[in-house]
Amino acid sequence: MTRGALSLLLCVAVTAAAGAGCGGGTAPRLDKLGLPLDRPVTQQEVRRLPDASLRYPGSAVVRVVGSDERKQVGEHEPDPAFAGAVAIAPVSVDVLLAWYDHQLTARGYRRATYYKLAGQPTGRAWTAPGNREQVQVGVYAAGSAATGPVPAGHVGYEAILVNYRATGPPPP
Repeated sequence: MTRGALSLLLCVAVTAAAGAGCGGGTAPRLDKLGLPLDRPVTQQEVRRLPDASLRYPGSAVVRVVGSDERKQVGEHEPDPAFAGAVAIAPVSVDVLLAWYDHQLTARGYRRATYYKLAGQPTGRAWTAPGNREQVQVGVYAAGSAATGPVPAGHVGYEAILVNYRATGPPPP
């Protein structure tokens, strides 16, 4: 066999092996945080990311929250996957939000528009650097059923990491 034929045969073998891979097909496409781009994201995949469990020190988790990405009939984009918790922290609203702002901006997140949910009179949002994920912290109104009784000097809040699939989080 000539050197040229051997090179061609080797090239064909390597190309075939690369195309077939060990499991066939190509590797999944992932975003910068390692979440899939080619299929719906699950809340468990979001929950594995460190920022999904970012809590103010001393917070007591009331309940874990989350949802898988879900396509809604007639909608252009699916409802995003998210994971986080409803918690109670032994601080004021201002201290809680300042702590999240410090933690997240130190990680490269940038402030984003926060869209208040029912029962959450205030909150903030931060978008991950160069990515589609966003941390949202919503503060519940006193006496909210979402948190149950909140002791004096404490605040009830929800902190979640959201994965916006198609076009990313809402613009700032």
